[in-house]
Amino acid sequence: MQTNIPAIDYWMVFGTAMLPIWELKGAIPMGIAMGIPFWTTYFLALAGSCLPVPFIIFFIERVIGWMSRSRVHFFNRFANWLLAKVDKHRSGIDKYGYWGIFAFVAIPLPGTGVWTGSLLASILDLRPRRAIPVVLAGNVVAGFLMLLLSNIFFPGAVF
Repeated sequence: MQTNIPAIDYWMVFGTAMLPIWELKGAIPMGIAMGIPFWTTYFLALAGSCLPVPFIIFFIERVIGWMSRSRVHFFNRFANWLLAKVDKHRSGIDKYGYWGIFAFVAIPLPGTGVWTGSLLASILDLRPRRAIPVVLAGNVVAGFLMLLLSNIFFPGAVF
């Protein structure tokens, strides 16, 4: 493992974890591959991926509404795509409520992270006071699962 890791690498892990699709599912393996210590990578990725959650839950409906009313065709298409994605998962989340959001976020697959989970919670009008901790808890579980998977692919980076 590297001992002299540039500070920019730490910021890259943090920043990558904030991005939709990548989130901590991409940031954890990236940080470990860069030689950042295992638990440091985990906490950087967790912090980066948790940061957007309250903003998404509180503001995404307004942003989607603005995009759907926009004259820019790209924004209209993107808003419709997001709403179609929510409708695709709506029945499962409606059925299980907060537990459905937790399970959805906890599964470390592309498109099932905090961005989509927060979007679902917001669009389905789940109470933010309960939805935010549920999304964050699911993210913690997804992070641990990614640590386990990363340990398989990077066996030198031991817990």
